[in-house]
Amino acid sequence: MRKYLFFYILLATFNVFGAKNLFSQAPKVEFDKTVHDFGDIMLNSGHHSCTFTFKNTSSQPIVIQTVISSCGCTNPVWTKSPVLPGKTGTIDVTFLNDQGPYPFDKSITVYISGEARPIILRIKGVAHDKPKTIRELFPEQFGDVAFRRSTLDIGNVAQGEIKSEVLEVANISGRAVDLSFTNLSKGLSISVQPSRITPGSKAVVRITVNTKEAVNWGNTEYSADIAINGIRFQSRSFNIFANIRDNFSSLTKEQVDNAPIPMAASSSFDFGKVKSGSEIKQSFTIRNLGRRDLLIHKVDTGDKRVSVKHPSKIEPGKTGNIEVTINTTGDSGEKGLILSVITNSPARPVFNLIITGNITK
Repeated sequence: MRKYLFFYILLATFNVFGAKNLFSQAPKVEFDKTVHDFGDIMLNSGHHSCTFTFKNTSSQPIVIQTVISSCGCTNPVWTKSPVLPGKTGTIDVTFLNDQGPYPFDKSITVYISGEARPIILRIKGVAHDKPKTIRELFPEQFGDVAFRRSTLDIGNVAQGEIKSEVLEVANISGRAVDLSFTNLSKGLSISVQPSRITPGSKAVVRITVNTKEAVNWGNTEYSADIAINGIRFQSRSFNIFANIRDNFSSLTKEQVDNAPIPMAASSSFDFGKVKSGSEIKQSFTIRNLGRRDLLIHKVDTGDKRVSVKHPSKIEPGKTGNIEVTINTTGDSGEKGLILSVITNSPARPVFNLIITGNITK
């Protein structure tokens, strides 16, 4: 059990420090896009290039200090001279396409003067060693159209931000189709270009999550129904997932210095051995070590058999309890559960509580 507990502690630590990246000052640049999808390419097609264009939206000149790619197969070249307010610069990225047939998703980390955190750009696509049919490339079918996958995860989004992702859709039928999306979750918008797709052709779908339109926290699922020639595809919906955290970009230094700081009296609990069908209860005591109210927006469990009650606010110097109940009916084996607590603390926007144990039949 100790080795499993060690694993979960490591994972929890990674999640906490990864979440700190959401704390930043207001951005000084705007990119025309942050993701470029090369789509399907052949290994013998050689290098593939794209351009990211950015605009200096601040009142001072900015300089791209460096650009680092996540892989030697990706070469970035960028504007070296200072970019004046209101002017634009570029980052040209070349994918060498020399590492074999596989899906690729490479990150390009951009460090800009005056920015508190780097900006992450991405290139992605699928390299093939031999041609494939459109049905092989797009296996997830929704009537006359098909996607590479049936869901989309757009990752972390700060509350109040707007984040977009693009993906391709293919017409796998023998007729032209008009594609649209209906019954969208609040805060979700989807556009298709072109909306009329000829047989065997592809279109680009832009999916945008606007957290200003609907306040959600933590792991959030959005959905939309697909309509083909105005008729809704009824068998299933297309689902989009996001992880929404608090936004600290507008905080002053004084607000950060006096911000709430959550601290758990104990962040892990081992319930030992219990029989399947037993109910497990645990209370975690949380103290606010900061100087302003600690808000607990949500506690994500990732398991429908786990229910959580928590205070919405803990005053400075006070404590509150997160009450956890686990229904083990039908479950067995060694278990590890991570509860992600979403807060308004810049130092700890997300902290994790860990429950481990063994369920026997």
